[in-house]
Amino acid sequence: MKRILVVDDNPLVIKLTSQYLSRHGYEVAVSEGPFGVLNKVREFAPDVILLDLMMPGLSGTKLVELLKDARIYHGFQVILFSSEDEKAQSALIERGLAYSYFFKGQSLEGLSEKINEAALAMAA
Repeated sequence: MKRILVVDDNPLVIKLTSQYLSRHGYEVAVSEGPFGVLNKVREFAPDVILLDLMMPGLSGTKLVELLKDARIYHGFQVILFSSEDEKAQSALIERGLAYSYFFKGQSLEGLSEKINEAALAMAA
């Protein structure tokens, strides 16, 4: 069972996304905002982190840099989960800070496929 950590500051997004992922057989943990994520990663050891970019106090961009620089990195993949424009998200992928992105606001139906792709890439 793949372990997914959902990081977002919007409680409704967290609820809907975690329910969707749980129904599709994933083990899900959540972090309501960016603070405490490093500890959550240490405790939960996710395969994939679904990360919002626009959060107060600490942007998702800075958080993903911290995650990759931290000694806790164990090969998880990061999927950006944002309504940010494609150019901003693509830049993080090009820098090697994220595997892919999934736009908020579109149907969650494609999210399982994106997560499975990320998990396969991690295993390769």
